Amino acid sequence: MKALSIQPFYATMIALGCKWIELRSWKTDYRGWILICASTARNKFERTSLMNGYAIAIAELADIRKYNDETDRADAFLDDDETFEGYSWIFNRVIPIVPFPVKGKLHLFEVERELDDLEPIDIDYDTKQYDVDVATWWKENGFIENLDIFGEE
Repeated sequence: MKALSIQPFYATMIALGCKWIELRSWKTDYRGWILICASTARNKFERTSLMNGYAIAIAELADIRKYNDETDRADAFLDDDETFEGYSWIFNRVIPIVPFPVKGKLHLFEVERELDDLEPIDIDYDTKQYDVDVATWWKENGFIENLDIFGEE
């Protein structure tokens, strides 16, 4: 299965359904399901111990287009003082999975798992608090220490 390493904060926001655009300096012709992996790198947004080094979701890569600051900035979580030139990877559907360790790599890489082998997190995906339900599942199952990603302990 194709996989993509993303900084843990951004990977988490994708898994929670909060972030639908990932910014990359390169593009690919591939479209379809991608395993979203939180890299081991930390960034300025991390306030809590995230699942660094784990696969945490699958996302359907629906499109890649040239980055457009007017339409893509908010959904890509780009700061007001940041500039970007490159590509917006548009994810259509995202399904959080039971996390498992993955050694990340640059660009798209292969992980020896099939889509059918991945276990979706068992929650109600139709609630308005979907993101909190996913994070709560992660906490209750020992994958994160607290819910500080929402400003809570």
